[in-house]
Amino acid sequence: MITLFRFGPAWDKFGCISQFVLKIETYLRMAGIEFETRSLGMGFAETAPKGKLPYIEHDGAQIADSSIIVDYLKEHFGDPLDEALSSSERAKGHTIKRMIEEHIWWIMARERWWAPENPYWDTPGMLKELDQASYEEARDDSRRKCIEHGVGAFTEDELDKRGREDLDALSTFLGEHPYILGDQPTSVDATTYAFLWQIMNGPYTSQLKDAAQEHDNLSAYIQRMSKEWFGNDPMSLEREVS
Repeated sequence: MITLFRFGPAWDKFGCISQFVLKIETYLRMAGIEFETRSLGMGFAETAPKGKLPYIEHDGAQIADSSIIVDYLKEHFGDPLDEALSSSERAKGHTIKRMIEEHIWWIMARERWWAPENPYWDTPGMLKELDQASYEEARDDSRRKCIEHGVGAFTEDELDKRGREDLDALSTFLGEHPYILGDQPTSVDATTYAFLWQIMNGPYTSQLKDAAQEHDNLSAYIQRMSKEWFGNDPMSLEREVS
């Protein structure tokens, strides 16, 4: 049995606010791998091998980093999603995944930490019951990282343009296909779905959300993936163990 470690349920319908936790959960569901979840909240740093979430436990081993986790799962449970991909499809998928995980993630971080709703404040499963001073310290540190990366220095219009370009590209890649690489689901869909679902359902002001909802095929994609793999126990509350 795989144990998936996460922050914990939050924001009404989020099993976890981490895009990468949802990525792994999506992959596990798509690949038909049984799993349970364990919510750690802010205590995750005490056990997380790389000091971040997600990580999994399997047969006494702890594996961290979402890409390394997927590779591990493929090695130990087979590769039903990607085994038939051509080299060009793998290259396309790699490019899409990098754009989402290394660029869209930063735009999402910028939106979340600057949003007027302060979505991380008193967030169940993460910053719940943190005092004001400690929250502001965490917020300012995260904002500093965004500024050092570069995304924190963009104007709202500049940020909107960069986000829209990425979402326009995803919409073009998807086209009329049911999945991001064509007619069959792949591991790239685990990443794409996780990020798009969180963009479209985030409870805060988001230009990414506005841009994503302008693409009918992206909205249909999220609905299709949700129905196929998250119709049962969507927040993994029934899978939760203490």
